[in-house]
Amino acid sequence: MIEWLKEIEQNVLLAINGAHTPFLDELMWLVSDKFIWFPFYLLLFVFVYIKYSLKHALWFTLFGFAAVALADSTANFGFKHTIMRYRPSHHLTLGEQLRYHEIKPGDFYKGGQYGFISGHATNSFVIAVMFILQLRPKMKYITPLLLFWALIVSYSRMYLGVHYPTDIIGGAIWGSSIAFLFHWFYKRTILNKV
Repeated sequence: MIEWLKEIEQNVLLAINGAHTPFLDELMWLVSDKFIWFPFYLLLFVFVYIKYSLKHALWFTLFGFAAVALADSTANFGFKHTIMRYRPSHHLTLGEQLRYHEIKPGDFYKGGQYGFISGHATNSFVIAVMFILQLRPKMKYITPLLLFWALIVSYSRMYLGVHYPTDIIGGAIWGSSIAFLFHWFYKRTILNKV
């Protein structure tokens, strides 16, 4: 049964990674870049400020940073180094079937050694869910927008050949769980009291 599931997962990954075009290659590399999204995060912070107040926005940002810090550290230093599941790019046979982004001639991006859970998926879902929980009551369109963003960032990691689908699913669940916990705590201690 487990071998059958592994085979399905590898086939899904090969299909995603193999559906490439020069445009998508560059787009997915860009989408996967953590730093490109900082203006987007700033815009979301502005939305919180507009919909609530500066004090709420600052407290929310503090809780958000704490949630992302916990999500990122547990994904990258907890799960990955405890479970030690090799990334598909480091798999002896599967790794040879995947395409990788060429950073410079002869230098291909393959990510770190271990991949479960995806740090990108964890972080994008913790951010998306925190902002959804905060803004959804006042901005109805925010949920599909942020879910699409988190999904496209996560998809880019499979497209680049550095994560299995279960790495992404695990990261999405872990990031969302931390977001729910931190937003609940924020709501109980700050949102209804400031």
